Amino acid sequence: MRTLVDLIFARGGWQRSSVLGKDQADVDLILTQPTIGETAWVQIKSKTSQAELNDYLGRFRRDGSCHRFFFVCHSAAGALSLPTEPRLHLWTAEHLSDAAIEAGLFDWLTNRTRLMDSC
Repeated sequence: MRTLVDLIFARGGWQRSSVLGKDQADVDLILTQPTIGETAWVQIKSKTSQAELNDYLGRFRRDGSCHRFFFVCHSAAGALSLPTEPRLHLWTAEHLSDAAIEAGLFDWLTNRTRLMDSC
């Protein structure tokens, strides 16, 4: 899922400034949007809960080095929510799939699914 999220952001003009797939203590991706001069802190989870979301939001706020916080998850144990702030973004499965299609990644997803099914 990290690769998919990285591709979505890359298609949107964001540039990764962290290493994809390496274990970083608090964040999965650090991104830069050079045209607007912003940075983003991205945490990606396959399964999560509101408590885990709150924990990562706290880490983001304590870190203070990035302009935006993206929490991306596929499956949640219950409803998830973030405070209503323009710099906080919650992407659940539906938003993630819409973003992938809008980024032109439908064929990539289809091929990836076929490869996984053949293993």
